[in-house]
Amino acid sequence: MTILGVIVRCRPQTAAAVGQRLRELPGVELAPCADAADDGRWVAVIEDHAAGAAAATLGAIALWPEVLNTSLVYEYSGPDSPPPESEELQGYRDWRRSLVPGSSGT
Repeated sequence: MTILGVIVRCRPQTAAAVGQRLRELPGVELAPCADAADDGRWVAVIEDHAAGAAAATLGAIALWPEVLNTSLVYEYSGPDSPPPESEELQGYRDWRRSLVPGSSGT
């Protein structure tokens, strides 16, 4: 299991929409920040989930046009992570190809 602590930065005008979109993602939980809409910063915890890895979720968020930047401030990969030789980790870098705009991910 991987857990990421992330700051997502956007323009204050788009903060509400970005916050709503973040809340809808599987494996993402937002910290209760009352003034996020004022300054455009969201604090999120992203975990691995059935549909994908936490790193893939973070990479996808970073490509949203409303997002100015993302900052990884905490990362945990615990003993419950699959061993490096497991089938689950074969092709673990494949998700990165899908981050290139216009790429089909193959």
